[in-house]
Amino acid sequence: MNQKKLIYFLFFVLISFSSVMGQVKVDSSSRYKVAIDEPMDNKHKEKKAKVFMPHDLRIGVDLSTLILGAITPVRAGLDLSLEYNLKPQLFLMLEGGYNNFKRENDRISYISQGQYVRLGLDYNIRKSTEINDRDIYYLGFRYGFSLFKQEVPKYLLLNGFWGNGYSDMAVQENYAHWVELITGFKVEVIKNWYLGMGLRAKFFLSRNKNAIEPVQFVPGYGKNYSQAIINFNYTVYYNIPLNYKKKKIAVYEK
Repeated sequence: MNQKKLIYFLFFVLISFSSVMGQVKVDSSSRYKVAIDEPMDNKHKEKKAKVFMPHDLRIGVDLSTLILGAITPVRAGLDLSLEYNLKPQLFLMLEGGYNNFKRENDRISYISQGQYVRLGLDYNIRKSTEINDRDIYYLGFRYGFSLFKQEVPKYLLLNGFWGNGYSDMAVQENYAHWVELITGFKVEVIKNWYLGMGLRAKFFLSRNKNAIEPVQFVPGYGKNYSQAIINFNYTVYYNIPLNYKKKKIAVYEK
């Protein structure tokens, strides 16, 4: 290639390169203008964020029933409770257990034993001052039902003609209904561990009739000497945090 042709060739390459670079600049400038002229709202996109709502589940054991069974042979049993947080101030309560009552003296031996269940609601009248404050002062209501057996292994018959002697009564099946009005508190002492104390006013509704009268003790209710009784309970609870209820909220991000 001679010198003249080489000069023409280099000039052609330079012109072509300049044209390409100019086009790139125009395109880049155009894209840039579109980007800065686009409304800001169009650069945002909507997405759904999940928010987890706390629903607590507490499992409780009544210490007063265990202590009473340890210090006296007359009455023993186990009382458990299950509490579910329906709403921030409302709790669904399921309670149940087993009681054994035995009284014996020179004239009579009496045994009553069986299971019971209580169902009701507690309402927290305390307003929390902090996000993680879960202490409760509550008012509540319960319906109670018991299935139990009673028997009289021996009782003394007084007879002035034939003389005194002992007899017995066979096992009898029983059931009973009652309601309770309660109040109390539950305080967190260690993370997820609570201590509670409650006051219960119990009102007897009905029971079946059988050959053994009167029924001296109804499991879950107590001594059946009157139509209303009051007692206390001391309970320890463990809280199982359940965070499974979700709701979606609209949020924007760049």
